[in-house]
Amino acid sequence: MAVNYAAGLSPYSDKGKCGLPEIFDPPEELERKVCELADLIRSSSNVVFHTGAGISTASGIPDFRGPNGVWTMEEKGLSPKFDTTFENARPSKTHMALLGLQRVGILKFLVSQNVDGLHVRSGFPRDKLAELHGNMFVEECTKCGKQYVRDAVVGSMGLKPTGRLCSVTKARGLRACRGKLRDTILDWEDSLPDRDLTLADEACRKADLSVTLGTSLQIKPSGNLPLITKKRGGKLVIVNLQATKHDKQADLRIHAYVDDVMTKLMKHLGLEVPEWTGPVVVESADSAKPEEIYTFKPEAHGLLKEEPFPQHNGTAGQCPDLGTTLVEHGDNLKQERPSPGTGPPLTKKMKVEPLLT
Repeated sequence: MAVNYAAGLSPYSDKGKCGLPEIFDPPEELERKVCELADLIRSSSNVVFHTGAGISTASGIPDFRGPNGVWTMEEKGLSPKFDTTFENARPSKTHMALLGLQRVGILKFLVSQNVDGLHVRSGFPRDKLAELHGNMFVEECTKCGKQYVRDAVVGSMGLKPTGRLCSVTKARGLRACRGKLRDTILDWEDSLPDRDLTLADEACRKADLSVTLGTSLQIKPSGNLPLITKKRGGKLVIVNLQATKHDKQADLRIHAYVDDVMTKLMKHLGLEVPEWTGPVVVESADSAKPEEIYTFKPEAHGLLKEEPFPQHNGTAGQCPDLGTTLVEHGDNLKQERPSPGTGPPLTKKMKVEPLLT
């Protein structure tokens, strides 16, 4: 999803099928298909969405395997075009439409392969989101597990130390934790985070409709998760401009720009796409407690604590220049493994599967 992200990964020879031709449904067919998607959503009680790099191209962040994707261009010996920075990228219409669907209770859970942080920065509740490959803006304490959402990318990749320390105060006012912080970005050989993978797996098992947006579904286990819904009797909808690994399994395939699809979908459902007013972190869909804001200086090794930012309407603390928000990420979530044969995919490391079309 970004040039500096892809460049930071370890060498890996098999990056999947890149540069496949794009397919565009004719206008009348697109309208019919979006109407069919709206009907599927209306008749479903538990809808899960899955997102890939294709939803962020409208934000100026290149995908990987599209015609101008990072790895497609790399295969041609060319440099990909990057129109923005992670910090300056704005959530797309698709990001905001997904937030709107969550707010009205249609979207029950969101599974993302993206590391650009745009779902979190859009205000999507983190307890309804699984970021399977990490987040460029999040660092985690190796000692107590607390996560920090920053206003800038944390500066390292591959679950490496960022050079900063945890400032969470222990019980009864004892000294701060002081555990080492590390980034959350996975490299090829890193295992997916247990919490996110387990929550994503559970959500797919409960879902009666899985909708994939902007992903060729070539990376496993992430790309195989939508099939869990299908195998348990649910429906599968794939929205992508290129062929995907699981096209034959889909009940409905839509070939169009995801922003166009989601804008039309919201109109069919009689919903407005929320306006983005700036980065904000929402930890819980149910909590009305604002988060504390911390000043983050990328060159510093510690945190300079400020007064908590005044409370806003909604469920998060927001600072005009983003500041930095300390969030406590789901430490009390139950970590039970489903029984053998019904649990998450056995493969927990990122791996590319051949694209069969």
